[in-house]
Amino acid sequence: MQRNVFLVQPGYLYGDIKKSAYLPYAAGALAAYAFSQAELKERFVFSGFICFFEPMDAAVAKLQTADVVGFSNYVWNVKYNCALAKRLKAQKPEIVIIFGGHQIAENDPRLREMTYVDYFIFGEGELAFASVLRTVSELSAVPEVPGIAYRDTDGTLVVSSGEPPVCAEYPSPYLTGFFDRLLETYPDISFIALFETNRGCPFHCAYCDWGTTKTQIRMFSMDRTAGEIAWFSSHKIINCFAADANFGLFERDEQIARMLIEAKRNTGFPERFDVTYAKSDNARVMRIASLLYKEKMSNGPSVSFQSLNPATLRAIGRENLTPERFSEVMRQYEAFGMRPYSEIILGLPEETFSSFVHGLGALLAMGQHSYIDVFRCEILVNSVLADPMIRERYGIETVRVPSSLHHVSKTDASGAFGESEIVVATSAMPKADMLRANLFSMTVQACHHMGLTKYIAIYLFRAYRIPYETFYLRLMEHLETGDDCFMFLRTVFESYLNGTREISVDDPKFGEITWFPEELFFLQKVFVAEAFYASLLPVLQTFLPDAHLAGQLLKYQSLFTVTPRCETKHAQFDYDFYHYFNGPDAELRSKPTEINMKLPYYDTWAECAVKTVWYGRRRAGTDAFASALEIAVE
Repeated sequence: MQRNVFLVQPGYLYGDIKKSAYLPYAAGALAAYAFSQAELKERFVFSGFICFFEPMDAAVAKLQTADVVGFSNYVWNVKYNCALAKRLKAQKPEIVIIFGGHQIAENDPRLREMTYVDYFIFGEGELAFASVLRTVSELSAVPEVPGIAYRDTDGTLVVSSGEPPVCAEYPSPYLTGFFDRLLETYPDISFIALFETNRGCPFHCAYCDWGTTKTQIRMFSMDRTAGEIAWFSSHKIINCFAADANFGLFERDEQIARMLIEAKRNTGFPERFDVTYAKSDNARVMRIASLLYKEKMSNGPSVSFQSLNPATLRAIGRENLTPERFSEVMRQYEAFGMRPYSEIILGLPEETFSSFVHGLGALLAMGQHSYIDVFRCEILVNSVLADPMIRERYGIETVRVPSSLHHVSKTDASGAFGESEIVVATSAMPKADMLRANLFSMTVQACHHMGLTKYIAIYLFRAYRIPYETFYLRLMEHLETGDDCFMFLRTVFESYLNGTREISVDDPKFGEITWFPEELFFLQKVFVAEAFYASLLPVLQTFLPDAHLAGQLLKYQSLFTVTPRCETKHAQFDYDFYHYFNGPDAELRSKPTEINMKLPYYDTWAECAVKTVWYGRRRAGTDAFASALEIAVE
């Protein structure tokens, strides 16, 4: 009699009205390999996935016929998985529970307390999962491959020693049909496909668990790759996300990008292909990014730093582009019309408040006005930073908080299905400084990169050499003296750093979904734009005493806002601000100028927020000058 196997990899539904979700690629990969083995196919039948956070009773009922349940774990779903596994084991003690995924670490002492789990898999899962099924079906007495922990007859956890095995080629879960039923069952959900053309990472960044697997990079065959692209097209997959750690690192990646472009031209799908590009300074990456951008399949690429502090870079094992090379790369991308963004991680070892603030200011001075994503450092259980000795060396203090969820429904966000261990202090950055750094980051992201004060800051830097960080520190001080939204978000950060809440926020004015703090701050200020800009005049005049010029600059800055039911904008100025910010003019000319713009139309604040902020924050959707359908300057 065949035994029923289910796989659980729950993820969130994104969006308000039209929902999207990721296909459970990791679970699908396990099923594709295991059921390619004839001896396992004879003894087991694959009975389905749980890929959403279903109500617990409903999930238990769906799994009532299960004999074996495998769980794929990461920070966003591990609490849900543990609760579900406990319920299943209590209701049916003979059921076999298998846990794997990035959130399962061999040196985690909590595993011994998880007595409802029969097998743990460390590292790559396909071969190990198949080995566990062989043991369950009594084809082997114990798992035959290393990288597995199992319960002995007395309940003791036994860990098989050695490096987990890897394989050069696995069957595709797409081409073996494991996702077809999901698409048929949920036709109203826009599924996002993960696209893996190779596996492994040559880098060993201390904060990441990708490069710690110690496995060589392996290429999947071009036949498999071409077949998956054809599957994405025939199944009308709108969004595809590269699961490769460094797309563009290899010569064939350019060919793969062209294959995706050809598929879109022929069938319309996939519409988008989002990528984690190679970390190296690579002409191939630029070519690929420009090709995808021209086809409207991808935004500008990431030119990441993580930190600009040399001591921090040494501690985490990273190297950055020189400032000169970064500025050159930015100019090259912008020549193609692209808007590359950068990434910084707040809370890394050796980073001080001062070095963090100066780092963001330096990036702006190098020309990074498109976007800087600031991530809060999170301890991943399989990363170098999780090592107790490393924690002690750098004085890393952490708390556990519910995983922060953005752009999902408020109901889903309140579920607390995952848990994150976040860095709240280090020996270099005490908690009070961490709070200030979070507030500074929010100020720069909302006011500069989403555009509330970008043109003001650029003018002050160009005309008076006022450092960007100086202006934004002064602006932050101003906001702390009486801006209600800013002070509310300060309490959110305080609670987050104390471990008492997640960092997602919401406001029904902007739809029934959650937002990043900087997004909500931005939206709130655009909602009361006239009052916000009036309040900024005293701040601006501390740097620019010419009252008339200051007023004109504020007027120009306020023209950038995109709001609902506003199809046109018109303004007159005594200075030619437009060509100063968008052309080669080195000096601001005193010249009467008239600007007329035709803008995209949004009917409601909720629609405007989703289109301009969620979809548009990295592609200048929040900036009327950049997103205008027409601009006339006279």
